Amino acid sequence: MHSFIAVEIVLRDRIPGAGKKPLQELIEQSAAGGALKARQAECLDYGRKIRSRMAHGQTTHAVMPPAMAVAMATTLFAIVSELCAPPD
Repeated sequence: MHSFIAVEIVLRDRIPGAGKKPLQELIEQSAAGGALKARQAECLDYGRKIRSRMAHGQTTHAVMPPAMAVAMATTLFAIVSELCAPPD
């Protein structure tokens, strides 16, 4: 959950006029603008849905097997690293 919060913060920082747009819109806008690869956007959207279900009490237990959770966390870390990298 914390890694999703980090990604959302970075996306809000990188997208002009992000304001209070929903995370889904930030993901779509980032993918359309080329800041996210299609696979990254797909991974984020999947995780966003899980995060939303947990935040609204629809899911209260682990919904990902450990191997999948590691892959998700690794992808989120890569996204934050890429978006925060200094320009070439």
